[in-house]
Amino acid sequence: MSDQDLHVLRKEIESIDEELLRLLERRVSLAKGIGEVKGGAPVYDPLREIEVLDRLCGLARDVDPKFVRLLFGEVISFCRSVQRPATVACMGPEGSFSHEAAFALLGRSIDLVFVEDPAQVLSFISKEKAQMGVVPVENTTEGTVYATLDAFATADQSLSVIGEGQLPIRLVLASCENSFSDIEEVYSHPQPFGQCKNWLSRNLPGVRLIPTSSTSYAANIAKSKRKSAAICGKLAAELKGLNILEEGIEDSPYNATRFWLVGHACEGRSKRNKTSILFNVSHKPGTLFQALEPLYRAGLNLTLIQSRPLPGNPFEYFFFVDFEGDAEDKKVKEALATMNSRVERLRVLGSYPQIRR
Repeated sequence: MSDQDLHVLRKEIESIDEELLRLLERRVSLAKGIGEVKGGAPVYDPLREIEVLDRLCGLARDVDPKFVRLLFGEVISFCRSVQRPATVACMGPEGSFSHEAAFALLGRSIDLVFVEDPAQVLSFISKEKAQMGVVPVENTTEGTVYATLDAFATADQSLSVIGEGQLPIRLVLASCENSFSDIEEVYSHPQPFGQCKNWLSRNLPGVRLIPTSSTSYAANIAKSKRKSAAICGKLAAELKGLNILEEGIEDSPYNATRFWLVGHACEGRSKRNKTSILFNVSHKPGTLFQALEPLYRAGLNLTLIQSRPLPGNPFEYFFFVDFEGDAEDKKVKEALATMNSRVERLRVLGSYPQIRR
């Protein structure tokens, strides 16, 4: 290929880039118009966004659908922000896996506020300090996140689960140093140490392992202390400007956390809807069976059942259940009505789609 041929191809790419930019500007202008038509109505519509992304992925020919989903997910996120900026609460500090999950669910055009625990996430939404929040629900290796379930048991009744997504937990070894041989101590939360036990014994035998309150805090230490490293998420390493010495150091490739997106109920249904409920029953034999029987008779597939202590009532419990189906489906609505007549308290936390970006 001659220099002239290369010049011609580059000029054509520049022309296409300019055309893409003009089209993006037009899309942003249309998004502003939609925001004006909506007025004070919620800007975020998960079902519409899923519909748009699925349609575009289906139209992709020579472009990887994963890239299409990633690219247009960010375009949609920015267009949503020009209608009305969204403040989203999640557990910090900056660079946490909840931080990564917020970006994965909503894109990067959001204003994040970091709080200490799931209860504060819900409180910020209730007090209108945030429009939405992201909370962890379940991890494939560590199990249910009890703090999230307990927070929902006493949360504002107006709050709903409006979406969910799974975040693969990928851990990196990050440091200001440039090689393993320079590392004398490694900082991280105790859970990642357990999740990387085999990798550490093979690659850094004898190195001191020092626990911290979070992987993000570990990255802070590695940033300021020579001959140290952190086991953390890639986002935390990038935000602190650390060298990533190794990626994917977790022993199990199946480690993932399920996150809920919380806000105020959205209208509409998705084919992939799941419903979450909480309830408690009287302390008598057979009451749990009687409560769950309507779900069984309706043929609903339960994907989670978890008990938690009922505050103020020793050795009594409330229960969380997830099942496939929408609360507005006829058979689901009938099953929940029957269930409501058999329990002391029933609350539908939300019917929501799975969000994939």
